Amino acid sequence: MNLAVRHLKTLGYQASGLISDEDLIKAVQAETRAHHYDEVILATGRQGGSWLARSLHLDPVHQLRRRWRHQLVIFAPRPGTKPDQRRRP
Repeated sequence: MNLAVRHLKTLGYQASGLISDEDLIKAVQAETRAHHYDEVILATGRQGGSWLARSLHLDPVHQLRRRWRHQLVIFAPRPGTKPDQRRRP
């Protein structure tokens, strides 16, 4: 997160980051109520919810997409992608 914020600032953007264990929708709503943002970049891990919720677009990411439309940029793992298994020294 810090690296992404640093890169955006280097490019001339005003940027800040938030890491939260709170429910995705609640965390984004609380942060965007407290501050004005032109755009929200959402980097998520694997999302909960059933395949039915995702297919009906009732999952958290689609709910946020309805609210933010083109102002929401999402980075999420592709379906079937395994977590990085590299070992660190």
